[in-house]
Formats: sequence, C-alpha cells, structure tokens
Amino acid sequence: MLERSGFMPVNYLKKESFTGSYLGMRFKMTKAQVGEGEEEKTVLRVFHWPEPYGFEATAKELKQSVDTSFDEEGIQAGIAWLNEEYEKHYGQDVR
Repeated sequence: MLERSGFMPVNYLKKESFTGSYLGMRFKMTKAQVGEGEEEKTVLRVFHWPEPYGFEATAKELKQSVDTSFDEEGIQAGIAWLNEEYEKHYGQDVR
C-alpha cells in the first residue's frame, strides 16, 4: 500500500512532477491548469499506468488519471485513488 511518507510535498510539486512505481503500477503526480480565463485553476493531476515503460513511452489509452485539489488534501486523495486503482487493476499481479 502506498503511504503519504513516500510522496513529495506540495512545494516540490509546484516546480516538478513526481513519479514512482509500486508492484507493477507506475504513477505520476503533476501540476496542471484546467479551465480558461477567470475559471482557470491549478489542480494536481495523478496518473497511473502499467509497467514496464515510463510515462512518455506508454500509449495514451493505457494511462488513467484523476484531478484533485493542489494542496495537502489533494495529495492524500491522489494517494488513496492510486491505492484503489492498484487493487482494481494490479492487485492480482503481486510479485
């Protein structure tokens, strides 16, 4: 199970994406802008995809993502989502 202690703080994510892997699942957290004009806001976009390839080398259709708030609660929500997705898609393939 992924835990908060293994992830970077919001200040890191303001400037850099964070990537990692867990038992067959790769993931990425990155800052993203959604909306336009006055409706534009910053979100934390969390992706996961199957190993073995990195983000750029993996086909779009193999990646899934969710947007959360760009704050500590958003990081925690992203981690919870990754854990749920791991159980759904990768849990049977524990090495």
